[in-house]
Amino acid sequence: MSNRSAVFGGAGFIGTNLVYQLIEDGQQVFNFDNLSGLGNLLNIAELMQQSRHSFARCDISNPEEIRQALLMAAADTIYFCITPKNPEEESSLENFRTFFETVKEWRNGMADTKLHKIVVVVSEHYKLLGTYGKMYAGLLKLLDSYASDGLPISSLLVPPAFGPFQQPDSPISMIIYRAIEGETIPVVNLEEKVSDLVYVKDVVDAIVLVEKNGKIGGHYHLTGTTSSMSNIEVADVICDSLNEALPPPVGRYQALIEEVTTSLIASDISKDESALTILGLQNKTSLGEALKKTVSWYLNNPRWYNQSRTRFFYLWQNPETVLKIA
Repeated sequence: MSNRSAVFGGAGFIGTNLVYQLIEDGQQVFNFDNLSGLGNLLNIAELMQQSRHSFARCDISNPEEIRQALLMAAADTIYFCITPKNPEEESSLENFRTFFETVKEWRNGMADTKLHKIVVVVSEHYKLLGTYGKMYAGLLKLLDSYASDGLPISSLLVPPAFGPFQQPDSPISMIIYRAIEGETIPVVNLEEKVSDLVYVKDVVDAIVLVEKNGKIGGHYHLTGTTSSMSNIEVADVICDSLNEALPPPVGRYQALIEEVTTSLIASDISKDESALTILGLQNKTSLGEALKKTVSWYLNNPRWYNQSRTRFFYLWQNPETVLKIA
């Protein structure tokens, strides 16, 4: 494992959790984020005074900022944890191309570089929207081309994740926000079975595993947590956790649940599964346990939550933008 790591997108959801783990593992971490999306300095506020953590803004569309970041970090490993904002657009990968082209030029011009691995983390967050497949296919092709040019790239495809530091931009976090605020909790298709969800701590373990054992040019796929829970059962676990830790003034949080019936979203994912190696992790966190841990984290971090609820007010107040319901 490397001793110096650069994390691009390190103030976002997955990136933040990865940064905390790398520091806990004793690494020197150089954290880069442009803070224009869901990246949030509040996520890494506790790390700002730590000697093993450095933060700087970096826009991956700007080659000069990328070069400065690479020179600052002089990293053994680069972790790339940025997902396109608009995966349905043809130009969604232009910034990615700029980043890897700049890294290639920098590495070729640095005879003494210690860079031995670039781990690209590809989130299937947009799988829920049905707009993911074309972007993924293009990204896989892009990574293969740079791997053939000599960049030591490995990639990890992860299912929709949830857990600490997540803004209300996914169904799980949105339910938690709205329940805490006493708002109605829309749950789509109550009896539909949950699939392809994974706890973010398991995602971080998978990233570290790919860094340690992944082959250069390899593409790995972390499968979701096996569960037979339905959407209503997931909401019920969240509500029960809140009933115990933060009892409502009257009744139970389950009274806030309302069903939203909608047709299933047809995903256009057409990636070639044969190109992916299934990544096996021992003792993945069960869905029920992960939900309880997530609720507990939100309640135990009130400063983060209160500032987050203000900054992302629109998301939790307008669940249709998260659930994509009519």
